[in-house]
Amino acid sequence: MDFLPLFHHLEGRTVLLVGGGDIALRKARLLHAAGARIRAVAPCVHPELRTLAAELHERGYAEHDLLHAVLAVAATDDATLNAMVSAQAQARAVPVNVVDAPALCTVLFPAIVDRSPLVVAVGSGGHAPVLARLVRAKIETWLPARYGQLAQLARHFRSQVKARLPSVQQRRIFWEEAFQGPAAEAVFAGRPDQAGRLLEAWLAGATAQAPGEVYWVDAGPGDPDLLTFRALRLMQQADLVMHDRTVPAAIVGLCRRDADRIAIDPQADPATVGRLAELARQGKRALRLAAGNTPAARRHAARDALASLDVPCQMVPGIEAAPPPRPAPA
Repeated sequence: MDFLPLFHHLEGRTVLLVGGGDIALRKARLLHAAGARIRAVAPCVHPELRTLAAELHERGYAEHDLLHAVLAVAATDDATLNAMVSAQAQARAVPVNVVDAPALCTVLFPAIVDRSPLVVAVGSGGHAPVLARLVRAKIETWLPARYGQLAQLARHFRSQVKARLPSVQQRRIFWEEAFQGPAAEAVFAGRPDQAGRLLEAWLAGATAQAPGEVYWVDAGPGDPDLLTFRALRLMQQADLVMHDRTVPAAIVGLCRRDADRIAIDPQADPATVGRLAELARQGKRALRLAAGNTPAARRHAARDALASLDVPCQMVPGIEAAPPPRPAPA
């Protein structure tokens, strides 16, 4: 391991940024997002960088600019100047990053997946930044945006859990269930208040069991690669799958392997809604996997019918099929 991954707390602390161009601006945006107090030094400064810097010195770099800095960033196109900033920062035991020069760095900027307060950092030791960005893109697609809300929920309950569960083992089990069980699903479904009530009930001694629920997922054009990530997540956690006979087997096969499966007539929607509601009342997570894209009126009618029965439902429309290519001009 060439570099030890660490998270640097910069809130309200001074960071020296040497450089005023586009590259310096990209670093300044990250530093500002982390709450750093930016001391920018450069003869010419990008207009946006002026709004991000707490201190702005429109001149050449001098060693005294490192005073009280907890991090230094050299982002100029002058290799000699960058090397000087690196050497002087290291002499003062100030962590330093030099853009596009890993050999001059004591710290590196990773590719970042931001689901604050959950943050994932991907690094390549400075040797393959494009690869790190590609890996970050894959992680971005895997982590729903609401993972940040899940982390916020954990922050809210952290002290209560610690007071209620004195053992590390007890707390580990609690959080494993919280992050994988009904409370997490409530967050992902956009119901953070319900998630909070579930955790409060569990801490009070009750079982954190969520009521059953219906998942209505449209298969879209029929290509497994075109399913949304939300659709795949719900398909993987359903206890029972009620699918149209015309849904391709490749898509049905992506559902949870131990889930019960029932093939139905695509036109049996009114009866289907009643069966789904009954399954949900039994505490099951029942998936309705519809072929193609359900017309909006039918989907809304099913949602309203379930709501009238006090059965929660998540609707996931399929993507629209791409239009056929236009014929080439004669």
